[in-house]
Formats: sequence, C-alpha cells, structure tokens
Amino acid sequence: MIVAELRNYALALWALVRRHKRITLLLAVLGLLLGQWRPVQGLFAIVAVALVSAGLVWRYRDGRSLEAHEFGKWQRRSRAFIRSAWPELMIRLGLSVRSAAASSEIPAISAAEWNGYSVSLLVRFPLGMTRENITAAGPAIAESFGAVSVTVDAAPGGALVVVNYADPLREPIPLGDPGDHVDLRAVPMGVQASGAPWAFRVGPHTLVAGSSGSGKGSMLWSLLIGLGPAIRKGLVEVRGIDLKGGMELAMGEGLLTQYATEPEAAVILLERACSDMRERAALLAGNVREHTVSIESPHVLVVIDELAALTAYQTDRDLQRRANAALALLCSQGRSPGFTVFACLQDPRKETLPVRGLFTQTIGLRLRDALETSMVLGEGMREKGALCHQIPATLPGVAFVAPEDGGVPIRVRAAYASDDVIRYAAATYEAPRHELIRTPAPATAETDHTSPRSPRARRNRKTGEES
Repeated sequence: MIVAELRNYALALWALVRRHKRITLLLAVLGLLLGQWRPVQGLFAIVAVALVSAGLVWRYRDGRSLEAHEFGKWQRRSRAFIRSAWPELMIRLGLSVRSAAASSEIPAISAAEWNGYSVSLLVRFPLGMTRENITAAGPAIAESFGAVSVTVDAAPGGALVVVNYADPLREPIPLGDPGDHVDLRAVPMGVQASGAPWAFRVGPHTLVAGSSGSGKGSMLWSLLIGLGPAIRKGLVEVRGIDLKGGMELAMGEGLLTQYATEPEAAVILLERACSDMRERAALLAGNVREHTVSIESPHVLVVIDELAALTAYQTDRDLQRRANAALALLCSQGRSPGFTVFACLQDPRKETLPVRGLFTQTIGLRLRDALETSMVLGEGMREKGALCHQIPATLPGVAFVAPEDGGVPIRVRAAYASDDVIRYAAATYEAPRHELIRTPAPATAETDHTSPRSPRARRNRKTGEES
C-alpha cells in the first residue's frame, strides 16, 4: 500500500513539475544551494515524511482502499470533463434553441451524482425542448463521453440523464435467495442497467416476447422462484401451461398447482380459471373492489410458455377459439379478483395473439427487428431508448420493460436459474396441493350389429331410402 502511495505522489509531483516549470526550476536551484547545510537536509527529510504520513492518514482515515480512492479520483475527473464538455456537445448535436433575443439556449446540468459506474445528470431544458430530443441523442452522448450507454428518464422540470460507464448486465446474474417474505408488488427478478435490483410487480397481465434463445426461461423461472415462499405458504397458486411437451415447466412441476402439456388440457385449465375467477368476483362484489391475498383466497398466476401454440398454431379450430375466448376473459376481468396471466411467445404479431392489447405490462427480450419492438412495447418506445432488436445474442435474459403508464422503458437482465436450482426450488417451495387436469375420453362411434348395412347399399339422396 505504501509503495503504491509513493508512486502516486511521484506521479502527482511530476504532473506539478510539468505544469509549473519555472517555479520548479527556481525551487530546485534553491534546494541545491541550501541543501549543502545539514540542518536544511534534515528539515527537508522531516517535511517529506510528514507530508507522506499526513497524506496516508487523510486518505485512509475512513478505511477505504487505494483502489477506492483511485476510483473516486476517476469519478471526479469524469464529472468535471462532462460538465466542461457539455455546452459544446449540446451545440454540436443541435440540442439548442434560439430565444427572442437571438441567443442560443442549451440544456443545462443542474446536478451530477455518481452511483457506481453511472453518473446521473439532472438536466434542465430551455423552453421549446423536450425529453425526446435528449433521448434521440443518447448514443452520440455516450460515444462522446466514452460511455457504454445513456438512458433518459423523466424528472421535474427536465430529465434525468444517466451516463453508464460500465454495463452491469454483461455478466449472468445469479439468482438470489427469495427469503421468507414475498411482496407481490416487488418480486426480485434481476438487475437494472443502473446496477439497482429489478423488482417485478405481480398484478398486471404480462407478455414476454423474444426470439428463440433470448432468455424467456430466465424470465419465467426468476419469477416463479422469487414467488417460492408465497407458493409454499399457499398465498400464490400457479397454474402452468407448457405445450412444448413440458420441456420448460416439467422440471419445476412441484411449484405448480395445475399443469397442462396438451392443447385440450390447456384449454380446460384456462376455462377453469375463468370459472374460478367469476366465482371469486361474485363473492367480492358489493364488499370490496380489490382482492386481498390470503391462504383461503390465494393470488392465481396463470403461466403460459409459448402462447402462440395455443392461440395461433393450434390445428383444432374449436380449441383455438376457446383458448382465445378464455384468455380475453382472464386478461380483461382477472386483475381485480386476483387472477394474473404471465405469457411468453416468440412471434408478437396481432394475428398470432389477438388479445395482445389486453396485456398491460410488456417485456421485450431480443427481437428480430424494430417493428417487432414496437409491436411488443408499444409505439414510441424505440424513441425512448428501447432497442430490443439490438440486444446481442450473447446476452440472454437482457430485456426492456415497458411500464403500464407508458413511461421510459427500463433495461434489465433476469437472473439465471440452472437446472439444479430449479429442482431445488421445486422441492423446497412445493405447492401445498396439486390438481390433475382431466380431459374427456374421446367419443367412440356406436355400431348397430343387429342390422348391418350392405357395403354395396346406396342411399337415395332425395328419399333417404337404401337401394
């Protein structure tokens, strides 16, 4: 530590010499002239030791390491550079407006605060400028400051511009221990781009869209395992549909109260959820307007993996019609009585999912193009920084979350759950009861053996008589 500190002093001294060459030369000459006297030599040594000791005590009085002090110096230098370069950058990017006095006004930084490798700038706008202007220039601002990305959020009187010098979403996020208590309004699921924890709100019907391999499984399992303690206590009841033969949900079947892997069973599960929803709504009507979770009346979460296999790719048109009708009913009436749908799919087109507009909370993983990003997150979200089509294939689980109020989308990464973690969670947080979804036996045609009809017999189409 002392060697590193001495090195820092040497570098600082060299920088001082380069800035003040004349004064340094004068002091050097005086030092050579006076340094021949032994009392002066001793005084120089005492002063040098005192300065180094005082510097060490001052730096490490709060227990911080040398790396922490160097990091603080980097933060201060970066903040100073941003403040000094900001006015020129705004003009070069065309982010200025002319006032009545013919002078140019630019967005001004009123505050700057660090949070790890991200600095949050509170920016005030001149009249005539909006947050969308800054958002559109985000990539250019990031490039100019040598940052990884820039996000823009709403703030009173302006915007909160966050300059990220590192991407905390580059590495897989380990799944944490959900603890004993679960708040359905904030289920821990991963990390935000700012480095802050990402908490998911259970209640709004949620649609997760992403290409193959984009990390839909991470979204699903981080939610279910985060709800684990509530599932074990009977406060949350999960009903799962996996029409890929159980490839996704079978490993964690213990967490599910109901489970379907065949189209007919899946439709029965949805219709039974609609029936239970109506029954609960009838009990709540006239007493309360919103459901309160309890063991006697748990929150029901319907989880569907690869939703399009049920709503669009199903060859049995009657099953497809019934599935879409049940989904429409759940998504339009289920929230107040405590019924929520969490569905995943690859193809977000309207013809694939007719009830897409009823999902009020949407999550976009890696998508194929900008059009799909707008389909999933809504119009204007790309302009606010949601670029799902630019998420690399090497970052599964990274997504943009569009809030219900249409605000600025949040870039997040869902925690990764390995097969062993899923098996452990299924055994540890097993649902208190399991219900088997029974499908009706296929109807068999009855044959009348008493009066067999001749194979050659023909029926007259007009009279109905055989000949």
